[in-house]
Amino acid sequence: MKNKNKMIIMLRKSFFFVSLSVIALWSCDKGGTSGQEDEGKPLDGLSVSVESYSSSDGSEGYQLEFKDGDGIGLFAVKDGQVVAEISNLRLNAVGQDGGIVWKSSVEDLSLPDGAVFYAYYPYMESLDENSVDATAESAEDFFDSMADSWETAKDQSDPEDFYGSTLMIGSGVFSGGILSLSVSPFTQLVVFDFPGKVYHFTNTDYSIPDYEPVPSKTECFGFTPYTEGYKKYFVVNPAVADSLRGTYTDNGEERDWTFGYGFENTEDNCIVCTVGDGLELINHNLQVGDFFLYDGSLLAKDADIMDVLSVHVMGVVFQINPDRIGESEKEALGGTAHALVVSARHSATSLGALWPWFSDYDTGEFNRDESVIGLQQTLTKGDSKASFLAADSDISGYRNTHLILSERAADVENGMYPSFKVVSEFVQETGGPADNVVTTGWFLPSYGQMMDVLRAFSGYPLDVNEYFVDWGNDWYWDMPGAGDFTQFFNDAFAKINEDQKTYVSDAGFGFWTSTQADSETAWNISRGKDFVDTFCENKCNGGYVRPVLAF
Repeated sequence: MKNKNKMIIMLRKSFFFVSLSVIALWSCDKGGTSGQEDEGKPLDGLSVSVESYSSSDGSEGYQLEFKDGDGIGLFAVKDGQVVAEISNLRLNAVGQDGGIVWKSSVEDLSLPDGAVFYAYYPYMESLDENSVDATAESAEDFFDSMADSWETAKDQSDPEDFYGSTLMIGSGVFSGGILSLSVSPFTQLVVFDFPGKVYHFTNTDYSIPDYEPVPSKTECFGFTPYTEGYKKYFVVNPAVADSLRGTYTDNGEERDWTFGYGFENTEDNCIVCTVGDGLELINHNLQVGDFFLYDGSLLAKDADIMDVLSVHVMGVVFQINPDRIGESEKEALGGTAHALVVSARHSATSLGALWPWFSDYDTGEFNRDESVIGLQQTLTKGDSKASFLAADSDISGYRNTHLILSERAADVENGMYPSFKVVSEFVQETGGPADNVVTTGWFLPSYGQMMDVLRAFSGYPLDVNEYFVDWGNDWYWDMPGAGDFTQFFNDAFAKINEDQKTYVSDAGFGFWTSTQADSETAWNISRGKDFVDTFCENKCNGGYVRPVLAF
């Protein structure tokens, strides 16, 4: 047999799978191709074990499992000839009680005494005694012709094509009425370690999917691997010396990569193809207060100040609860948002960083009902609790901002929506995040989101409680001894470089939110020592614009 040419890899999982199926007894009065009569012995049970793709050190691997409907081909050889009745006999995998049992496609089967048994997967109806070497003394030599010409799929992105590309061969022993088969991969598995960075969040409070700041730009030429999570796999025939090729991006520069397989100096049935520096997998407990960096990386909130000072910080995480992240934010990120980040600085001007929400400077009007484009009115006049609950339920500043930017585009460009315009240009002002980082981009936070910022940094719930004070159409929280909410806010940015952040003063000006109160007003949030205020502020008045983003 040609050298199997197993390559060097590292595979993580080793696996041994056995399933039994009791099969009814029968007598067989036919012999093998030798023409000798052999009544055989009844088959009482059948077991199949499969060896996984695995490196010799067990550090990498892929678990192989049979599923309902799979088939194995069985041959029996006696006296140097294939037994006619057991020539490519199909054994079927049948799902039962959450596992797999094996059954012969022939009922009441008997097996010839003294025969040698060979098996392969997946079953092929076209295989017969002319496709194998009955004089062989090993499964490798018995299936030599088939194995050496085995073709794997070029596109293995579908699980059926990936599993179907795997050829397993082996042999068995028939003893005490039990046929025990053991098969292992002849084909070889290439495990790709493509360059990139992935955060695996270890949180126990919320289930947060893995986060890849910058999607990998690795290309594969002429083949498509199978993907599970951040792992990619491709099955090859090690009897054929060949190579896999593609490109990857390194610091913005496209580079070629080539990986050869099927050479005699290989040992394992799995190999790792490391492209560039490979994948950097980071286990991280995502927390409110973590620092979000220019390149999309994260730095823990309790990181040493010198580590924070040495990087370019864009903002601070303030929300990780999936239920408080808007559906529009999630949709903008392909269905999954990991967290919300508030910028380390607000949009600045020479006049003190204060911007109107809306104003028609030509007419002096500031009355415009944005509900006609989809922004609900949340003010219930004379009922501050109802107004608060309506405003606080608005957790999609991304939706609000983009409705204004798209439906009022001409007026935005003409300067009638200053707070929204500066948000749309904020990436130029703040210098990031980088273009290739996966975020929603900056937007004006909704009322619920800006309140979540203050809740996150102060530790107070700020809901309808004993501190909530009704003040006509406005409301506030009067909390003696609570502390300075302005200081709580500024403390979240304390470790960041001075030129990367803006502290908020306690001068009475509040944060604009993108949540409309009514046609004339929108919600503005102020804060200070022992209090937080909410005003339905005239849209023409100035306020801070503190953008947020989702990643």
